[in-house]
Amino acid sequence: MRPDPGRGVDVPVLTGTAAASASPVADTPPRAPLATGAGIFAGIRLLALGVAAFLLPRGKFHNLHYSLWHLIASWDSGRYLNIAAHGYSYVPGNLRHDVIFAWFPGYPAAIDAIAWIPGVGDHRAALTVTLASGLVAACGLTRLGLSLTGSRRISLLLPALWAVAPGSLVWTMLYSEALFCALAVWALVALVERHWLTAAALTILAGTVRSTAVALVAAVAVAALPSVVGAIQAGQPLRTWWRPAAAVVAAPFGLVGYWAYSAWATRHLAGFFWVENNAHNSIDFGKGIILAAEKAIMEPTTWYVLIVLVLAAAVTLTAYSLAEHIPVFLHAYTLVVVVLALASGPDYVGSKPRFLLPAMLLGLPLARLLARAPTWLLIVVIAILAAASTWFGLYLMTIGWAP
Repeated sequence: MRPDPGRGVDVPVLTGTAAASASPVADTPPRAPLATGAGIFAGIRLLALGVAAFLLPRGKFHNLHYSLWHLIASWDSGRYLNIAAHGYSYVPGNLRHDVIFAWFPGYPAAIDAIAWIPGVGDHRAALTVTLASGLVAACGLTRLGLSLTGSRRISLLLPALWAVAPGSLVWTMLYSEALFCALAVWALVALVERHWLTAAALTILAGTVRSTAVALVAAVAVAALPSVVGAIQAGQPLRTWWRPAAAVVAAPFGLVGYWAYSAWATRHLAGFFWVENNAHNSIDFGKGIILAAEKAIMEPTTWYVLIVLVLAAAVTLTAYSLAEHIPVFLHAYTLVVVVLALASGPDYVGSKPRFLLPAMLLGLPLARLLARAPTWLLIVVIAILAAASTWFGLYLMTIGWAP
């Protein structure tokens, strides 16, 4: 053990597989093959775009009348672009206008930050933010995987599996998930390495992008509070524990700040939640999933069966991921993301795979299993999964479900 007065606790220096069984994990992890992880992610997404371009003019998909660009800028993309261009223009008390507050400002702000550059514009800026965020998130996930396992192979499989997860079509759409995941995964890396203020700052930013930041706030609290309490009980001076304490206090600022703004703008005390409730996307405690399961059994249509299978796989992976010997705050993050995704509804069952995408460590048990396979087989499996997830996303669109 070596003293770490700037961060408030004694930090065990671990490497390799020993790091996977301790909490916290090594504060200085081995150098991760970040560029390789980003390259794998980029290659998979290019393959997925190629599959989409092949499918769109064929069969049922032809009825969408989408070009590849129309697909990239479809559905909620228009909401984000509108906010980036015009802000939250609304008529208080008019639900048709107030519903715009269901979309957070962080992603539109990132679009607006570069859209002014000559020749860029809102659409290219949005695509740039999405693509860059995906690459940054893949780097972070690679870094996190290597910190947790000490295995280069597993750490590279994590972004590969994340790139082909159901719902992954949004990695190449003008949606906010990629930006949120980039902020979230690097916040988790900062927590693993005990960079408290960095984790808090990234959590604040994530809170302006998606409400899923609740999971990050929980992770910061679970990671930092034991350090603060332990330091106080041990009688350590303020300089040894003010950083984790400040992280706990500051982490919710982005999320709570937007909730406060939406309450003021809509003239409802619980403005954001009022909007979500009227948009039929509030917490329904799993009612939507139960209804989907009933339909999958009683009226087995393909789309309900597929959704139920995906959600069942997510629950199974959650159970396996909770058995991983990783810091408890990572389990807290994953569990909150999964609960929020499964408990929201009831009208957005088809979007639940997308809501699960921030639970990036769900792929860790699967990555451990697949790491034993030869490389050629992994390439084949990942390519098939990339094609299948693209087909899945497009298929849901053909029945009128948002990605």
